[in-house]
Amino acid sequence: MSTEELARAEPAPARKGRVRRWLRRKPVRRALVVTHRWTSLVLGLFLVIETTSGAILLYNADYFRATHGGFYRHTPSEHPVSLEQARDTVAAAHPEFTPAWVSSDGGVIAVGDPAYAVAYSVDPGTGHINGSAHLEEGVMGFLANVHDCGLTCESYPGYVSWLAKPVPSIGFAWPAGTNWGLLLLVVLGLLMVVLAVTGVIVWWPGFRRFSRGFRVRTGKGRFARDYDLHNVIGIVTVPFVLMWGVTGAAFSLPPVKDAWLAITGGAPTDPQKYSFTANAAAPGMPEIGIDQAAKAALAKTPGEVRYLVTPQDGYYTVSIASAGYQPYGARAFFGGDHTVYVDSHDPTHVSDVDARPEPGPNSFYDKVFEPAHFGWLVNGWWRIAWFVLGLTPLALMLTGLSTRLFRTGSNRRRRRAREARRPAAT
Repeated sequence: MSTEELARAEPAPARKGRVRRWLRRKPVRRALVVTHRWTSLVLGLFLVIETTSGAILLYNADYFRATHGGFYRHTPSEHPVSLEQARDTVAAAHPEFTPAWVSSDGGVIAVGDPAYAVAYSVDPGTGHINGSAHLEEGVMGFLANVHDCGLTCESYPGYVSWLAKPVPSIGFAWPAGTNWGLLLLVVLGLLMVVLAVTGVIVWWPGFRRFSRGFRVRTGKGRFARDYDLHNVIGIVTVPFVLMWGVTGAAFSLPPVKDAWLAITGGAPTDPQKYSFTANAAAPGMPEIGIDQAAKAALAKTPGEVRYLVTPQDGYYTVSIASAGYQPYGARAFFGGDHTVYVDSHDPTHVSDVDARPEPGPNSFYDKVFEPAHFGWLVNGWWRIAWFVLGLTPLALMLTGLSTRLFRTGSNRRRRRAREARRPAAT
């Protein structure tokens, strides 16, 4: 019998035991430790900046609402103005402004521009314009540019032009729009995955000593305390670090999502999922309008219209928050868990792309895994847990640096002691 046949004939528990013994070998374990250590040292500061900015941005919507009280001024009314009326009011008052989308948020109707940078607020009770606001400005805008764009969003504070230059091809084509800033975000996301996987393997104490992996020795000195804290914090946050790493990299490099779906038993993402072909309209036929498009979308998928994009390529894009579980419920302006396309000339031609059946891993990724990246699926109180976990890379850097400095100092003292003993021995 060949070696391959013997391996296939070997019982599964024996194969698992071989894997555990292989991981416990000193050269293998040393290589994993070195990989974990040096990846965190080389790009650790960038990771801390990325994760810390993301932790603060968890409350970006809450901060915007709290600092723009006038924007959200609204009056109760039994006959509020519609989305289309709000759009027409802004267009008439500000002819230089190009309204491209409307959104129901915080009791008002927001009318925004094509760049998603500026929006006017309309009080639905009175129909009056409250004023305008830049959606990404100040400190939060800068942090969004760091975390979401790698400083390549030109309309945000902190834009760096050379980071926005396209990455040259190195034998294969990068996804459209890939620049140096987005490539850095992809690398950081994949690095978080590497750190999570190698961290679990390095931490693993074995089944018999499993409980020791969660203890913190507070009375054994600084090194033992920080070493244990580093291990405990790291292992507790592995699910979140893995989630943030995979989804963060997938935003700029979609094949990462397909790789994750393949590992978890899902199906590759359908490139035609978010596609819609409008019917050819007769010349001179008017569009159905925003209100009729919203009505047609709600007839297809009941719920609440969170935002609506005016016709592009012959159709409206309507985002609806359905009743019950809402994975994007806490998102400002652009919430909703169902994307519905409505033909701009035929209200009977409608498609709800999020109602199509998908494998379980795909639905989990779209409805739980990805929105969990931003904390949009929970309210502000629950997001405190996301905020604390988002700061753990900073704690890991500090505890790892502390243990590293302690070891370096100990080695230096031992070396000096050996050098001091040599002349006496001579």
